[in-house]
Amino acid sequence: MGILRLQNRVYRAIRLAPSWVVIWFLIFGGDAIASQLNQPYASANRSPFVQAYGLPAAQSAQLLIPKTSQLRVQLDAANHSTISSSANESIVLDGETHRLNLHWRQGLGNNLELGFDIPYLSHESGRLDTFIDHWHQFFNLPDGIRSYVPKNQLQFSYIDNGTGLTDLQKSTDGIGDISMSLAYQLSNAATRQWALRGGLKLPTGDADSLLGSGSTDVFLGVNVSDQGLSEKYNINLHASFGALWMSSGELLNATREDWVAYGSSTIAWRFNQRVSFKAQIDFHSAFYNSALTELGDNSAQLVLGAALGLDDDWVLDISVSEDIVVDTAPDVVFQIGLTFNGL
Repeated sequence: MGILRLQNRVYRAIRLAPSWVVIWFLIFGGDAIASQLNQPYASANRSPFVQAYGLPAAQSAQLLIPKTSQLRVQLDAANHSTISSSANESIVLDGETHRLNLHWRQGLGNNLELGFDIPYLSHESGRLDTFIDHWHQFFNLPDGIRSYVPKNQLQFSYIDNGTGLTDLQKSTDGIGDISMSLAYQLSNAATRQWALRGGLKLPTGDADSLLGSGSTDVFLGVNVSDQGLSEKYNINLHASFGALWMSSGELLNATREDWVAYGSSTIAWRFNQRVSFKAQIDFHSAFYNSALTELGDNSAQLVLGAALGLDDDWVLDISVSEDIVVDTAPDVVFQIGLTFNGL
């Protein structure tokens, strides 16, 4: 249960962080590595029936130089609240998914970058339900089914033709599916970079507990980063597009698609040498051949937040995402990540 203690400490740190620290960064921001502040958010769809597969997070086309490494520890807290049915199917997603990920990248020679991601997952009752209700009321956002279901419960279930294929109602946690990646620098001009990035996701998580899919997945995509507007407007742009192939697994395998297209688009505005504000859209095609919106529709989510350069090597990312194609991704995801670039 160590991840639960860590989550509680992170939540307390966010609540108790004094406002003068943020004000200090905004006003006095000193030197930091601008390229690290402007990286895309390492976000992807954390829906229980999507995150189990090998959907990669957004990344930059600026690869690490040889003999340098990057280490990131990131916590995503995703809250789910949706119920729907069709003639033959029904789904309930009510609860939370917490994902603590260890991200490591190593710059190699010959324009290559090696990477590993090791996630630790937990599915549990919605401890953030009341806070999110207030969040929706404050920003006048739709509250969906929240007014009609009990607070702080866990139920991730899917029924097809009267057969319950998944029904998770007890908290569970454990190692998820580990992935490895390799990137190649296609070009590295002064204001624009292109990279080819591929990877392999291994079935190391328990599919019965929605900690993995039981499948071996392969992805291949192209990343582009552009700094053409940086000198005049302090704006950096990133985009990615790729395809994910999934082998036979144990999670809703009969309705799963073999191929999924994915991508992202990011704009980062550097406020000063230590603060960058970022907006990002992550999207992908449907993972399942289903009449349900949660499974069978194309998905998109909007991510908003900021990066703080703690010093030349440490960067703190804080963000929140909303499902702009409603019910195709978690209702809301809170994300906090700490990156060390000096290894």
